[in-house]
Amino acid sequence: MGKIAPRWISVYWVCQLTGWLGMVFIEMINYTFFIVRRFDTSILYLFLACAVVGILLTHGYRYWLKRRNWFSANRFQIWLLAFLSTLVISTLLMAATEFPLMWMSNRPWSSLRFVDVAGMIMNWMRYVGVWIIIYFMYHLLQQNASIRHEKLAVEHLAKSTELELLRSQLNPHFLFNALNAIKALVSIDPEIARDAIVKLSELLRYTLNYGRREKVTLQEEIQEVAKYLELEQLRFEERLRIEWDIPVSIHQGLIPPALLLTLAENAVKHGIALHHTDGLIRLEGSLVGRNMILRVWNSGSFQVGEHTGIGLVQVRERLKSIYGSQAFFSIGNGNGMVSAELIIPIK
Repeated sequence: MGKIAPRWISVYWVCQLTGWLGMVFIEMINYTFFIVRRFDTSILYLFLACAVVGILLTHGYRYWLKRRNWFSANRFQIWLLAFLSTLVISTLLMAATEFPLMWMSNRPWSSLRFVDVAGMIMNWMRYVGVWIIIYFMYHLLQQNASIRHEKLAVEHLAKSTELELLRSQLNPHFLFNALNAIKALVSIDPEIARDAIVKLSELLRYTLNYGRREKVTLQEEIQEVAKYLELEQLRFEERLRIEWDIPVSIHQGLIPPALLLTLAENAVKHGIALHHTDGLIRLEGSLVGRNMILRVWNSGSFQVGEHTGIGLVQVRERLKSIYGSQAFFSIGNGNGMVSAELIIPIK
């Protein structure tokens, strides 16, 4: 703020001096070519003095406005103030310039007619009115921009808070499932268990750190999903088969982190773990137009109300928070399997 204030003051004074000197120039042209038809130095000095008075009055008015909160009033009150201020400042300008001239020239006060006074005030209102309109418009536009900025900041904070809440819920959910995947390995094969612990630590690092990023590449997500499924293969052995059909051409596409991982977890929990027969998890990806389509298939059948855990709720909420109505998630039966489908726009 310390750097902005001097810059604004300098711009303000440039506008002040330019505007009032512009008034002097316009009036000198008017008097020199259309009224007295000759250049008169005394008239130039007169209008320079008027410019000085105008600068003092408008600067004092600006100081008065800054000490009050007028621009928070409604629009009618603001523009009523603008009109009354224009009238008062123009009257003061007329008095500050005309009365001294009458006194120095010994003109009688009786010679000052109402029509003449009104005309002089109206003449000054042209310049003062422009000054006030510009000044008021600047502050109103600045106020609207500030309101829009605050509104966007509040919306961003709300979305960030919502995402952080969802992320804080996802980490314990994933940890519970991952620990279940390796707990039986410790006593059966310590070497494999150590490898599983390494994979688990990498997965936990990923899920704990992904909150710092709104999106990751699909390739990064695939690597973590592969680690998770390798852990689950150690647990289920021959009961779990995994197939991949995600072309390399879409690996650099961006998706919310841990989204595909959540669908893989859901496929294991509701598909493989609930059946004692061999099961299959198939991950597919494709690009259709401006959308990236990801599907996670798993053996079993979808029953309404069965796949409504916190993981899938988070998938929907995170998509809504990041993409609004542009992304889509669905789950249902297809080709004798359960299919969870993500449609994510590529921007």
